[in-house]
Amino acid sequence: MAASSGEAEIIGICEAALSALHADDEAQVVVLCDSKQAVTCLHTALTEGSPNPAHRALLFPESRSLLERLLPHAGRVDVRWLKDHIGHELNETADTLANLALRRATGRIAERTARRAIDDAVKKLPNAPTVTAA
Repeated sequence: MAASSGEAEIIGICEAALSALHADDEAQVVVLCDSKQAVTCLHTALTEGSPNPAHRALLFPESRSLLERLLPHAGRVDVRWLKDHIGHELNETADTLANLALRRATGRIAERTARRAIDDAVKKLPNAPTVTAA
């Protein structure tokens, strides 16, 4: 559940990062997002090691829970802003993955379907790495 687009972006970032962390226990994870508000909010929370900076943006307990699950991995996660609406392939893929993450986090898409959609989105990128979503 998301009460705002900002909360949805934060959910997407958290889900993407947690999925990548789960896939590789030692990987450094970079998550790109076109929402400056979400990036700033999460960057501050990860830097401080506290969910408090995101308190106003995260209204639903499920959203707060995702952030709390991400905080112990703060040293391995880098959230970066990517300019939106420029037709950039990474931005289009980020939007697709954020949408899938939100649908997955709220149970509106089956896990298996989400995995296939994530794999398809990543494969469309030039020089795409082989990735299997968790």
